Amino acid sequence: MAATYLDIMDPDFRPDAAEVQAAREADWYARTPLGYAVLRYEAADGLVGDRRLRQSLLDFFPSQGITDGPLYDFMRQFIATVEGPDHTRLRRLVSQAFTRRAVEAMRPDMRRIAENLIAGFHESGRCDFMADFADPYSAQIICVLLGVPEEQHDAFRGWANDLGLVVTPFIRDYRERIEAALAGLGGAVDGLIAKRRVDPRDDLLTALIQAEEAGDRLAPEELRAMVIGLLLAGQDATQHQLGRAMSTFLANQEQWDLLAERPDLAPTAVEEVMRVGPTSTAITRIAAEDFVFRDLTIEAGQFVTILLDPVHTDPEVFAEAGFDITQHRAAQLTFGGGPHFCLGAVLARAEMAEALPILARRMRAPEAGGPAPWRPAIGITGPTTLPLRFTPG
Repeated sequence: MAATYLDIMDPDFRPDAAEVQAAREADWYARTPLGYAVLRYEAADGLVGDRRLRQSLLDFFPSQGITDGPLYDFMRQFIATVEGPDHTRLRRLVSQAFTRRAVEAMRPDMRRIAENLIAGFHESGRCDFMADFADPYSAQIICVLLGVPEEQHDAFRGWANDLGLVVTPFIRDYRERIEAALAGLGGAVDGLIAKRRVDPRDDLLTALIQAEEAGDRLAPEELRAMVIGLLLAGQDATQHQLGRAMSTFLANQEQWDLLAERPDLAPTAVEEVMRVGPTSTAITRIAAEDFVFRDLTIEAGQFVTILLDPVHTDPEVFAEAGFDITQHRAAQLTFGGGPHFCLGAVLARAEMAEALPILARRMRAPEAGGPAPWRPAIGITGPTTLPLRFTPG
């Protein structure tokens, strides 16, 4: 029997829909307009780091009619699209600067920023969670980490939000807006790099400028692309993951109360949120060669899309498990695997682990306060606005 067909390019497609769950029951994969979708955990875990697959983001651009111009040139230099020895070299250099120690040193700043933002709306018992907390929280943290002056935080945040549209399946619809943000952000980053070359500071940007191995350093265009990429990942993905976390807790109030009482559960709460509500709903790769995986022949050039909603709720691995922040489960795969495992995973986990217990303690009995429109379900998804009412804690 032929595998189920899922039209993941349909704007109305939802990876958590009943049709996707039915396809998972039928087989570990489904057919798509681009190739195959992976629907079960063990297959996804085996493929996410398979070196016969490579990053596919740049390959998707021609299907959107984008084969040149500033956006295409930037994506060619973005570490997430670079492959082979060039990727290894970039990652090695960046890893010297973007360390676990640097992230851990930021935790007091994370708590301070969270408390300050909550203080702005706490007494009213109302907020738009995205505009009042998730967006400025993630933006301020990555800006502080990089060393962006405070007076530029709002501009950097706006540019990064628009640039985040590059990870939707509908890039051509937003191309003009994305390229305007890229131009503004690129110019500002170049200016900041020039200042740090003559006035080094104790920040990530200075560390990236100074990172060196065997006489090799990041070239100017590589440095610009790296900083823009860190701003994109550190802001856009994190704020929408926080939005998905809050949406998940709204439907599981007892878990929110538990987190308020037991902040030590924050690390497992982060993993559980990313399991049942990943903001990156799909990991897409492209076959670099013909190969056979299980019973499926995958041809060079075919796309392989891991749909995280069905993978993370696969009953063969997670049984019928509901949302439970006390449980230690099989690893969620949102950060990918292999050579392209997310560079910012440590930062994202720390940001959420610091913010969520503070929010749970200060915002008791939260409930929806109005409509909450979402981004498209494939790509970086989550609520664009999230009005809440709550009892000040």
